[in-house]
Amino acid sequence: MATRCFIGKSLPSNHIIGIYCHYDGYPDGGVGEMLETNYMDETKIDALLELGDISTLGPELGEKHAPKDHKLINAMGWTTAYHRDAGEDLNPLREYESLPDMEKNVAGDLGAEWAYVWMVDRWETISV
Repeated sequence: MATRCFIGKSLPSNHIIGIYCHYDGYPDGGVGEMLETNYMDETKIDALLELGDISTLGPELGEKHAPKDHKLINAMGWTTAYHRDAGEDLNPLREYESLPDMEKNVAGDLGAEWAYVWMVDRWETISV
Protein backbone atom coordinates (compact mmCIF):
# COMPACT_ATOMS: atom_id res chain seq x y z
CA MET A 1 0.00 0.00 0.00
CA ALA A 2 1.25 3.48 -0.87
CA THR A 3 2.07 6.18 1.63
CA ARG A 4 1.50 9.29 -0.44
CA CYS A 5 3.24 12.57 0.24
CA PHE A 6 3.83 16.08 -1.05
CA ILE A 7 7.35 17.38 -1.73
CA GLY A 8 7.61 21.12 -2.11
CA LYS A 9 9.45 24.30 -1.42
CA SER A 10 8.63 27.71 -0.03
CA LEU A 11 9.02 30.67 -2.39
CA PRO A 12 10.01 34.22 -1.37
CA SER A 13 6.29 35.11 -1.74
CA ASN A 14 5.57 32.45 0.95
CA HIS A 15 3.67 30.42 -1.65
CA ILE A 16 4.41 26.69 -1.56
CA ILE A 17 4.98 24.79 -4.80
CA GLY A 18 5.50 21.09 -5.14
CA ILE A 19 4.84 17.62 -6.47
CA TYR A 20 3.11 14.38 -5.51
CA CYS A 21 5.06 11.26 -4.53
CA HIS A 22 3.18 7.96 -4.44
CA TYR A 23 5.37 5.55 -2.45
CA ASP A 24 7.21 5.49 0.87
CA GLY A 25 6.18 8.91 2.15
CA TYR A 26 7.17 8.14 5.75
CA PRO A 27 9.63 10.44 7.56
CA ASP A 28 11.81 7.61 8.90
CA GLY A 29 13.17 5.19 6.33
CA GLY A 30 11.17 6.79 3.51
CA VAL A 31 10.90 10.06 1.62
CA GLY A 32 11.65 12.20 4.68
CA GLU A 33 14.94 10.47 5.35
CA MET A 34 15.78 10.39 1.63
CA LEU A 35 15.30 14.17 1.35
CA GLU A 36 17.35 14.87 4.49
CA THR A 37 20.17 12.64 3.27
CA ASN A 38 20.27 13.39 -0.46
CA TYR A 39 18.37 16.59 -1.26
CA MET A 40 19.94 19.40 0.75
CA ASP A 41 21.00 21.48 -2.27
CA GLU A 42 18.41 23.83 -3.78
CA THR A 43 19.61 23.13 -7.33
CA LYS A 44 18.93 19.41 -6.88
CA ILE A 45 15.59 20.15 -5.20
CA ASP A 46 14.55 22.35 -8.14
CA ALA A 47 15.56 19.58 -10.57
CA LEU A 48 13.44 17.12 -8.59
CA LEU A 49 10.41 19.41 -8.74
CA GLU A 50 10.92 19.87 -12.50
CA LEU A 51 10.35 16.12 -12.95
CA GLY A 52 6.75 16.60 -11.87
CA ASP A 53 4.88 13.93 -9.94
CA ILE A 54 6.91 10.87 -9.01
CA SER A 55 6.22 7.28 -8.17
CA THR A 56 9.32 6.73 -6.02
CA LEU A 57 12.11 8.96 -4.74
CA GLY A 58 15.64 7.65 -5.02
CA PRO A 59 18.89 9.18 -3.80
CA GLU A 60 19.58 10.28 -7.40
CA LEU A 61 17.31 11.90 -9.98
CA GLY A 62 18.63 9.44 -12.55
CA GLU A 63 17.84 9.17 -16.23
CA LYS A 64 14.87 8.06 -18.29
CA HIS A 65 14.15 4.40 -17.60
CA ALA A 66 11.40 1.82 -17.72
CA PRO A 67 9.31 2.23 -14.55
CA LYS A 68 9.14 -1.53 -14.03
CA ASP A 69 12.90 -2.10 -14.36
CA HIS A 70 13.30 -2.48 -10.60
CA LYS A 71 16.76 -4.08 -10.83
CA LEU A 72 18.13 -1.01 -12.64
CA ILE A 73 16.20 1.46 -10.47
CA ASN A 74 17.44 -0.13 -7.24
CA ALA A 75 21.01 -0.62 -8.50
CA MET A 76 21.31 2.99 -9.65
CA GLY A 77 19.19 4.58 -6.90
CA TRP A 78 17.09 6.46 -9.42
CA THR A 79 13.89 8.40 -8.89
CA THR A 80 10.95 7.23 -11.03
CA ALA A 81 8.88 10.07 -12.50
CA TYR A 82 5.49 9.62 -14.14
CA HIS A 83 6.21 12.03 -17.00
CA ARG A 84 9.87 11.29 -17.77
CA ASP A 85 9.78 7.54 -17.23
CA ALA A 86 6.20 6.43 -17.87
CA GLY A 87 5.36 8.94 -20.61
CA GLU A 88 2.39 10.41 -18.76
CA ASP A 89 1.38 14.06 -19.12
CA LEU A 90 3.47 16.46 -17.04
CA ASN A 91 1.27 17.87 -14.31
CA PRO A 92 1.97 21.48 -13.40
CA LEU A 93 3.48 22.13 -9.99
CA ARG A 94 0.82 22.39 -7.33
CA GLU A 95 0.77 25.79 -5.71
CA TYR A 96 -0.60 26.85 -2.34
CA GLU A 97 -0.95 30.40 -1.05
CA SER A 98 0.91 29.68 2.19
CA LEU A 99 2.15 26.89 4.45
CA PRO A 100 -1.16 26.82 6.40
CA ASP A 101 -3.07 26.65 3.09
CA MET A 102 -0.91 23.72 1.98
CA GLU A 103 -1.37 21.96 5.34
CA LYS A 104 -5.13 22.41 5.10
CA ASN A 105 -5.48 21.16 1.52
CA VAL A 106 -2.74 18.74 0.53
CA ALA A 107 -4.34 15.67 2.16
CA GLY A 108 -7.59 16.22 0.26
CA ASP A 109 -5.87 17.21 -2.99
CA LEU A 110 -3.43 14.29 -3.09
CA GLY A 111 -4.45 11.83 -0.40
CA ALA A 112 -1.11 12.64 1.20
CA GLU A 113 -0.25 11.59 4.73
CA TRP A 114 2.97 13.63 4.90
CA ALA A 115 4.31 16.84 3.42
CA TYR A 116 7.94 17.89 3.11
CA VAL A 117 8.65 21.54 2.40
CA TRP A 118 12.09 23.04 1.76
CA MET A 119 12.27 26.20 3.87
CA VAL A 120 15.40 28.00 2.53
CA ASP A 121 17.93 25.75 4.32
CA ARG A 122 16.03 22.84 5.87
CA TRP A 123 13.17 20.41 5.34
CA GLU A 124 9.96 20.95 7.30
CA THR A 125 8.16 17.65 7.92
CA ILE A 126 4.41 17.94 8.36
CA SER A 127 1.88 15.25 9.17
CA VAL A 128 -1.26 16.08 7.21
